[in-house]
Amino acid sequence: MRIVGGTYRGKKLQTPLDNKTRPTSDKAREALFNILDSRLLKKQKKWENIVFLDVFAGTGAVGIEALSRGAKKAFFIENYMPAITCLKANTKIFDNAIILTNNAEIPPFQTQPVDIIFMDAPYTQQLWEKALMALQKNGWIDSQTYIVIEIERNENVCMPAGFTILDDRHYGRNRLLFVCLSTNKAGK
Repeated sequence: MRIVGGTYRGKKLQTPLDNKTRPTSDKAREALFNILDSRLLKKQKKWENIVFLDVFAGTGAVGIEALSRGAKKAFFIENYMPAITCLKANTKIFDNAIILTNNAEIPPFQTQPVDIIFMDAPYTQQLWEKALMALQKNGWIDSQTYIVIEIERNENVCMPAGFTILDDRHYGRNRLLFVCLSTNKAGK
């Protein structure tokens, strides 16, 4: 697995030897960042002003993509030790990568919301729903936060109250939900 864009394009990333971590495919990451690049352009924002949060980060591939494209800072939340070992190795070249070894359903408090959140929880366990609510409660999300949730293609979705799906894309067995707080009518 490699970084697909930005300054570190082509850099190989470490992955755990077991099959408990499921990194987002290169194809899905490339499509995701094309969508994010387009959104930033539409909102007249640049990566250098973006604070990114990669939840259930695994190897950190998605957050590292954001850093490679110039994100100001990226937080990574992960609690599985083999993934944390790879995540630390993969982010050691960045001084603006912050690894939080928390359970995503019990995130630390954040004093300022982030700009973009990516969540890739284990499929079909609805952990992303619990984490989404906890992140909002703990200050990571406001009306300007753009949230991307990766789920299994056929997974049923029951969006928590207060959140709206803006877009729903399919990539192989993956599905990306683009979400915001319901109060963010300008998010479309």
